[in-house]
Amino acid sequence: MGKGFLPIGGFVPVPGTASFWHMLNRRRLLMTSAVAVAGGVTLGWNVLVANADQEFDEIYDGRRIRGKADLLFVDGDLVHVMRNGDGSYTTSINHYESFSSLRDAAKRAVDTLGDLRPVTHAH
Repeated sequence: MGKGFLPIGGFVPVPGTASFWHMLNRRRLLMTSAVAVAGGVTLGWNVLVANADQEFDEIYDGRRIRGKADLLFVDGDLVHVMRNGDGSYTTSINHYESFSSLRDAAKRAVDTLGDLRPVTHAH
């Protein structure tokens, strides 16, 4: 650095000192945060796009199945749906199975229920 020049903040961090490592860690934090925000925006967009085709209302095996966002209904009765960390779905009817789409989860719930109605209960 030239004579008489002081960076913003008024001090020159000297390598090996606490102020140098503090500045380095702040830079690393800012760079990491920027990457995390960009990744989060991308992930959020992918979830929105994936959910865009999840809305349906159809008859399957004689039963009316409807799904929108993370809500699932079989003949008007609510079926509890959980979203797994990998984006797959699990229902209260098929608790130990994962499904790639809400529609697949609804169809499997109908297959499992047969002529029965889903029971809504609180945990």
